[in-house]
Amino acid sequence: MSRLRLREVRLSGFKTFADKTTIAFTPGITAIVGPNGSGKSNIVDALRWGFGEAGRGIRSKRVDEVIFAGSEKRRPLGLAEVTLSIANDDGLFDLPFTEIEISRRADRGGGQEYLLNREKIRLRDLNELLDGAGLAENGLLFIGQGAVDQALSLRAEERRALVEEFAGTARHERRRARAEAEMKEALENRARVEEILSTLRPQERRLATLARQEAGREELLNEAVERIAALGSQRAGWLAQRRRTIGEQLSTMSTELSEVRTRLRASDAEAQARRVRLATARTELEAARRDLELAREARESAARAHARIESEATAVARDAERLEQEIVAAERDIQSVEALRAAPAPAVDAEAAAALELIDADLATARREAAILAGAAAGDGDAGRSILRAVRSRESERADAEARLARAEAEIAAIGRDRVTDEPAGVRVASEAATRAWQEAKVRLDRAMTALTAAETEEVSARALAAERESAARAVEAELSSDRGRLSALESRRATLQDRALAKAAQALGGRSLLSGVEIREEGRTAVLAALGVLARGFLVDRRGATLLDDDEGAILVDGIAEQQIPGHPTLPRLTAELVGDPDGVLARLLQGVSVAPSVSAALDALGDLPLGGMIVTRAGAVIRHGGAVTREVASADALVEQELKVAGTSVEQKERKAHALRADAVTAAARQASSSANVAEVRSEESAARAALRVAEASRAAAARTLDATLRRAQERETREERLAQSIAQLRDRLAELIAQTGTDAATDASAEWHARITELTARRAAIASAVDTDRQALRAWELERARGDALVSSASERVKRAAEERGALEGRRAALEAELVGHAGQMSAAISRCTEHESRVQERTVAQSAIETEAAEDDERKRDLRQREAHLDETVRPLERDAQGMEFEWERFIEELAGDLAAFSRRLTEDPRIAPGIPAVLATPAVSPDGGEDGAAAADDTSSREALARSQALALAAHWGTSAATVTAPDAEELRALERLRRKIGPLEAGGASIALEHQELRARLSSLETQTADLDGAIAKASTLMSELDVLVETTFAEQFTALQGTFASNFQLLFGGGDAQLRLAEDGDTRRPGVEIDARPPLKRRQQLSLLSGGERALTGVALLLGMLAVRPLPFVVLDEVDAALDEANVTRFGDAIRELSERTQVIVITHNRGTVEVADSLWGVTVGEDAASRVFGLRLDEAKKIADAARAEREAAR
Repeated sequence: MSRLRLREVRLSGFKTFADKTTIAFTPGITAIVGPNGSGKSNIVDALRWGFGEAGRGIRSKRVDEVIFAGSEKRRPLGLAEVTLSIANDDGLFDLPFTEIEISRRADRGGGQEYLLNREKIRLRDLNELLDGAGLAENGLLFIGQGAVDQALSLRAEERRALVEEFAGTARHERRRARAEAEMKEALENRARVEEILSTLRPQERRLATLARQEAGREELLNEAVERIAALGSQRAGWLAQRRRTIGEQLSTMSTELSEVRTRLRASDAEAQARRVRLATARTELEAARRDLELAREARESAARAHARIESEATAVARDAERLEQEIVAAERDIQSVEALRAAPAPAVDAEAAAALELIDADLATARREAAILAGAAAGDGDAGRSILRAVRSRESERADAEARLARAEAEIAAIGRDRVTDEPAGVRVASEAATRAWQEAKVRLDRAMTALTAAETEEVSARALAAERESAARAVEAELSSDRGRLSALESRRATLQDRALAKAAQALGGRSLLSGVEIREEGRTAVLAALGVLARGFLVDRRGATLLDDDEGAILVDGIAEQQIPGHPTLPRLTAELVGDPDGVLARLLQGVSVAPSVSAALDALGDLPLGGMIVTRAGAVIRHGGAVTREVASADALVEQELKVAGTSVEQKERKAHALRADAVTAAARQASSSANVAEVRSEESAARAALRVAEASRAAAARTLDATLRRAQERETREERLAQSIAQLRDRLAELIAQTGTDAATDASAEWHARITELTARRAAIASAVDTDRQALRAWELERARGDALVSSASERVKRAAEERGALEGRRAALEAELVGHAGQMSAAISRCTEHESRVQERTVAQSAIETEAAEDDERKRDLRQREAHLDETVRPLERDAQGMEFEWERFIEELAGDLAAFSRRLTEDPRIAPGIPAVLATPAVSPDGGEDGAAAADDTSSREALARSQALALAAHWGTSAATVTAPDAEELRALERLRRKIGPLEAGGASIALEHQELRARLSSLETQTADLDGAIAKASTLMSELDVLVETTFAEQFTALQGTFASNFQLLFGGGDAQLRLAEDGDTRRPGVEIDARPPLKRRQQLSLLSGGERALTGVALLLGMLAVRPLPFVVLDEVDAALDEANVTRFGDAIRELSERTQVIVITHNRGTVEVADSLWGVTVGEDAASRVFGLRLDEAKKIADAARAEREAAR
């Protein structure tokens, strides 16, 4: 798999990515999917934009078009930023970093800036950096949907340009262009040198002629000497002053530049060590973050388990309540039918039934007798017998009525006895007692439920309070951790400052920091530090330490040196009043002449009365000295660190007290929550007991009520039975009376009339008795039907009560188990919260430590940036000064040479002049030639070098004299100098003037020789540039040929891979430009003949183009490549082949592909989805497919193992 090169891209406000979005890439293939219009191609635009592209490349015309433009639900943004994180482990970029970040920002005002590792750079610098890595103007980095077809639609010569871009000959072309520009410049320089030579050659010929002339011009000597003396003094003074001024400035600037570069080298060494510490801190922070994530997962798992148990306990309570309601409803149904079941069946009057049977029998007999009598004329004997049977029937009825009467009277007596034993009063008392017990149980349950509600409310309040206290404690502890980290960083900073070389050396000699042990009022600290200046970070040493600053920079105060007493200001207060503690009195002596003013204006007003050597400072830190000099220096690093240490220490102490108090409150709140939970459990147990007692009391009350109802019903039934028995007795007695009355009368003589009368009587009696019996039987049948229905209802309700009771018992057990589990999980959650808090503190500490190092690095970078800016400024200042100094030296040397030539040429006329002689020492006053200036002086002039040396010594001495004695210093008049030069040319050889002309001629010849040498050098440079251009032309052609040959092979193999056969080839066009022939493509898909590209189908053209582009990437692998929907025109089978091709490509190159095809997604190692919300802003979500596949395989293996 390929190296991870492009790590991630971060977008903010870029096009549709309004929110801060980070897309992390992986080695191999990263697929980006999403619906049309979701913003997938905007990711490609962001990558292009981050690499410095603009315009059509990113589908925008103006800068503000890349900024999120807003929608109906979201306002537009004013800034867009894209940051690319690129790995540099293998040194792809010529930078000393293992990872670089390239950022680009743009605002709606049109402003743009580029950053490299958070440092601003120019676009030109970015392009040079990318060009060095082969990423600048590389058309294969980003391959869009149209690029595939474009590669095939180009003409042959245009396609060659594409192949040349792939072959990498652009770099050689740029080198050739630079060589051509250098050769052009060399040709121009040679032309200028040739022009100078053409000017100097006539002068050389003229000087050669003058050198041969020896005629003298006496009339011009006096004017020449006059001008030499006047202009020489003025010129020497002006040149001497300019040399001193420029030399002093150059020395100062050079010294400062050297110090700046020394500090830069020291900062680079510190930065290297800091990078090591930062890498360690980042590693520790990542480990701490992983531990924190695990702790948070454990806490969330415990919280979810706790919530699940609470939810289940609530559900169990609801189910228990529901079951209780079902039990109550079922018991209510049972009670509703208990009265019916307890009521006895309606009694059917057995006596009446028996009487009805007897009457039916008698009536049948009577009817039979009547029928017999009516059927035939009976004799007297038969009539008599019939009459006798009628009499006997009446007697039988009488006996039966008497028996019935006796039984009724006996039953009434029994009912009376039952009334005595079955008295309702006692049963009513028992029922009232059961009702009172039920009411007491109900009151107890109401109290328990009220207490449970209050306890649960108290538990919720305690839990909320505990969570609030815990959150507050964690927040303060996090702040405390941050402050502790900052305090630790400051202590490290102080230790670093104390470990400076000067500090160690001072301490080794027994010295100490000047501010050690000194206490200063807080409101006066700034003024004291400003008055001390650099001494604020200095050291107090004895005389042995006086040489410490020879090898180091800083400030020291040598103890034991006598000090001058400086009086204070007569009206302003003294600064020494701000000193609270000064053990040695050193600061008091240093600040004895320093006064304090409220403002700079007040100090300036009081400056006139300031004693000599005194100074005025303001509380804001401004320093005012004699002459109105006002300065304000930044506090020293030591003082600032000490001040920040004091503030940080105070903050840590305050937050420690606050954290301790909040933690104590959190512990108290947790204890209260535990107590509330225990109280809830206890009250819930009491509520369950009260509910059980209520059920028992309810059952007892219902049983007593049923007993009372049964007793009352029996009493009512006895009364009803007595009434019916009384009626029966009355009827029986009436009937007996009738029967007795009939028995005493004479017997009837007509048998038929007797039986008809008997039938009429029995029929009437039967109708009366039958009506009563039918009524009783109907009541009995209705009672039996209601009883059957009640039995079914009781059976169903009893089953419901039984089932609900069983379920309630199981729920009670489950609730008890859940309460116990809840207590256990509460402890686990508390432990998880504690561990999470601990890890959060650790992460905070690591974050603070890393932030401290990063802050220190940023501060150091800022200092280095300032130093580099200062270095650049000094360098820019020093270079003109060096040129000026060189120019002055050249002018001085030319002046000395001219003066020496004049002294050698005019001899005694100059050395004896009263304006010149005082500047030449006596030992040098010997004329350079004989006094007469004629041929007699030729013997003295044989030693030319001695004569020239003497003239130069005289010129140097005279110039030095003039430079120090000049009254006024002004630049010499150029016209005067030109007049003097004209005099020299007119005078020619005077005294030893021939030597002067010869010397000038020699110098001109030397200059001509130098220019001719330069001409030869330029000719060599021109030839070298021409050779390089030829070599580069050959290299371009060779490189193109090699890469084209390799591309032919990879194109053919990729074509066969994508098509599953066939063949294709790249070839150079045979017609057209023979020097740069075009590139033709021949393709033959499987089972087809070779044909032109224009005749291929859309899918075949797309596959051919993909084969060509993938072939290019195979020959010259890039660090990464972005494919933007290049598979859009492929069908499913071709997408599979395309996926195999990019999978092979991903072995060498990191591939980022934007696609809609599932086949392409299946070969990806990671997947990013892009969606767009209602606010028109794009959002992304990622998935590591390899990890997902591992998880799925593991789950599948577990399922198979479980089987």
